[in-house]
Order: sequence, then C-alpha cells, then structure tokens
Amino acid sequence: MDQPNQKNQLSFQPLNISNFSDFEYLFAERGTCNGCWCMYWRLQAEEFEAGKGEKNRLAMKAMVESGELAGIIVYNANEPIGWCSFGNREHFPRLPKSEELLEIEDRNAWVITCLFVKRNWRRRGVKRALLKHLIDYCGMQGAKVIEGYPCNSTFSKYPDAFAWTGISKAYKAVGFKEVAKETGNRPFMRCYL
Repeated sequence: MDQPNQKNQLSFQPLNISNFSDFEYLFAERGTCNGCWCMYWRLQAEEFEAGKGEKNRLAMKAMVESGELAGIIVYNANEPIGWCSFGNREHFPRLPKSEELLEIEDRNAWVITCLFVKRNWRRRGVKRALLKHLIDYCGMQGAKVIEGYPCNSTFSKYPDAFAWTGISKAYKAVGFKEVAKETGNRPFMRCYL
C-alpha cells in the first residue's frame, strides 16, 4: 500500500517529556538498533558506545527535559507508530566526522538522522506522511533547508534494520531533490523551503 489507509488517523507530536513514554514504547526495551535510543549522531563515538542501552535512553530523556527539540512521533489514533529524529546540524556533533555523510554548502541545514516506523506499519506510506509533516513543521520553525541521507534503494532490496534514515523514494515523493552522491549508498537529498 503506497499511502496510509483512509481508516488510519495519523497525527504528529514533537517529542516532549509528557509523551516520552510513547517514545520508549516505540523503541522497546532494547532502544531499537543495539541500544541506540536515537543518540548515534548526537554523541561522539566513544560516548555513544559507552552509553548503549540505558545510558543512551537517559541521555535522550535529559535532552528532552532540557527542552531541546529531538524529533517528532507519528501516531495512528493514540498508538505511537513512528519517529523522526531531526534538528539543526549543530545538534549532531558526529555528522562532520562521518566518512559517508560529508557536509556540503551551508551549515544552516536542518538534518534528518532517523526515520523509524514500527514493523507492522512499514510500507504503508507512514514515512512519506511523516516527511511531509516535517517539511511544514520545520518551515514554521524558520528552517530554510532540510537535509537527509536516505538509502538509495527499496525496502525489498535493503534490510529494514539498515534503512533507518529512510529510502530515497519516500524523500523524492514529498519534494526532496538529490544534490550530491556520497561514497556509500546514501545520496544527499535536500528540500529547500
């Protein structure tokens, strides 16, 4: 199914302390991929590795408690079904050190670092709906450019666990354009607002 079913009632909420338990529900006990808790790009490598699991969860919680914008949760009715981590490039100190994700042009781009959807909601248009909402939300926050690094593949050819930045097809569907190729399998894609 390409688009969310009409019976689905998708809504979106920025992550905050009042819905942090929904974030925990989505990431389950293990924090999704090996205790990440969506802190991979927000911490230096040594700090991230040392914090895998509970320490990374607590780091995300502390960040949310401080009022920093960490991402948006997508819901179907009242059930949390997906997540998008994003923010100003300066909130992701590990990005400039990546061999695959070298920055281009200006440093003022907002960056999407994770698009996660619960297994039973994948391939139903949720990521596209989330990206569409994100464009509107970031525009209201004053963003001029949103940047993402999706996999240049399809879910049928790329394991879901490794497609955590999304698939380029979803980005293209909502208006992102490829602006550069990187050394790996992740194109730079940007949406200019």
